[in-house]
Amino acid sequence: MFPPIPRSFLAALIVAIALIPSLPSSIAVPANRPAAGVARAADAPPDRGIAAAASRVAVPDAPADSCQVGVGKTASPSNVEVGQAVRVTLSLRADCPDRPGGARPADIVLALDRSNSQYENGTWPATLAAAATFLSLVDFSRSQVGLVAFGTDARLGALDAELVQPLTADAALALDALDRIPEPPDLGLWTNITAAVETAQAELASARHRPEAQPVLILLSDGGHNALLAGSPQGAANAAKQAGTLIITVGLGVDASASATLTALASRPELYYPAPSVAELEGVMREVAGAVSVPGVLSELVVTDILSSEVELVAGSVEPAPTRIDGDSLIWEIPSLAAAGWSASYLVRPRVPGRYSPNKLAYVDFLDADGEPAGRVFPDPMITVRAPGEAIKVFAPVVYRGYCKPGRPFDVALLLDTSSSMDGEKLDATRAAARAFLGYLDLPPSRAAVLAFNAFASVVQDLSDDRPALLAALDRLPRGAGTRIDFALQEAVAVLSGTGRDPESAAAIVLITDGRHQGDGDGSTVQDVINAAAGARRVATVYTVGIGADVDPQLLTRVAGDPDRYYAAPSPADLVRIYVDIAGALPCGGR
Repeated sequence: MFPPIPRSFLAALIVAIALIPSLPSSIAVPANRPAAGVARAADAPPDRGIAAAASRVAVPDAPADSCQVGVGKTASPSNVEVGQAVRVTLSLRADCPDRPGGARPADIVLALDRSNSQYENGTWPATLAAAATFLSLVDFSRSQVGLVAFGTDARLGALDAELVQPLTADAALALDALDRIPEPPDLGLWTNITAAVETAQAELASARHRPEAQPVLILLSDGGHNALLAGSPQGAANAAKQAGTLIITVGLGVDASASATLTALASRPELYYPAPSVAELEGVMREVAGAVSVPGVLSELVVTDILSSEVELVAGSVEPAPTRIDGDSLIWEIPSLAAAGWSASYLVRPRVPGRYSPNKLAYVDFLDADGEPAGRVFPDPMITVRAPGEAIKVFAPVVYRGYCKPGRPFDVALLLDTSSSMDGEKLDATRAAARAFLGYLDLPPSRAAVLAFNAFASVVQDLSDDRPALLAALDRLPRGAGTRIDFALQEAVAVLSGTGRDPESAAAIVLITDGRHQGDGDGSTVQDVINAAAGARRVATVYTVGIGADVDPQLLTRVAGDPDRYYAAPSPADLVRIYVDIAGALPCGGR
């Protein structure tokens, strides 16, 4: 679903992996400690996404107000001869709360731009009317609403942003507060969107916020951020998103620059709603109200089933027809999941005898009922294939080589595990490999970012084509205990979704770790990583590298989303195999 990554990227990745030395077979991994400010459910069960039995349906635990998602996969008959057809069936279902809206109740802060431009353009009355329409559509039996107004009054020295109404479940009180917002000033200084986001988020983190409610920030502006001495609005928005807030933005008659800013501030690009003029504003706010009361269904599902090289697909047997077939991958794109669920089936013919699964990996990425990216991995059904009585010819698997555009620039986020288990030789080797990786990149036009993760994730160097700055970042990697892979992926998504991203550049994430995501003491589970990976694959092609023998190859394969994008580096001999595999199967650097 992403454009191909340039050949130069994979060549750099090969060089980086090849510099990792042989490592001991046993590597101690310390227990993770909880990350500050991140709440996780206590005593969460282990991940149950992969089932040994072919008929098992895995249903991981989920919050009480989100959907319970189950995936299943079977292969029948399970005992066949070479060449005999086997029907593979995938199934997917979701059980969502049976009540209006179907998703979590919401705590909403509506932040309205009352800057001087609203006065000069005469758009303030329409803004108030559209906000009133939004309030009339809110279900106050399940939701609370607060109001923030932002825009500096040069004559009065008013605050950059002000909480006009704290969160309330009283519709009349919210409407009255809307009427009491002063008109925009006839002389203003600036529009401080950073202050607007921070003020709204402070209210969403206050004692008035209900733990069971989804925090939502809706920001309406008629211009861009121009408070030069204030902090970055993107930084404030990223902090709010990390805290779990869903951000929706509305642009009233804004230019291209402001539109790009508001798109980046939103939790996802589709949650930016442009209103070219006041005539469209009320309709846009009705759409926003619909987006807040998310229906209790899964949406934007992408099912990917990657066939094993030991089987061949029977032409014309896939029902329903996939959206596309990409080499050995069957891909279905489903706008929303029907109440009855979804299923698909196809026929394969085993090529060789043995006991194996007819697929390498099958998974689904989707938006949950609360609008957050999530994913599940289908079980691996096993088949037993017998050799027939006569000698047979074993056909070599077909290697797909699609067209790619060589030499395309890319933005890559390099995620380095800096947990205590990486102390000494491994971290030194990782730094050396990263230096070689950065030295090989074509900077510019490509760019890279350096991120470190342990119990926390941090951006050491943001996207840059400045090679010396990137190399210097490798010498100041923060250290710590723990291995929170989910935090690392979320931080990479924030970097690759920022305002500085060039949409013409391909995006990639390379994650290097020597440990397992255990979440000891903080309730974090493997499912948190799978959900974060589903979000990461929406914005970038993901590669994972496991150093040593104590990694979780199954999890790192799930994170990458394709076995061909997971690389194990336990010894130099394996590195040679990795080089051959990449050179032979991925000549263009992507699928």
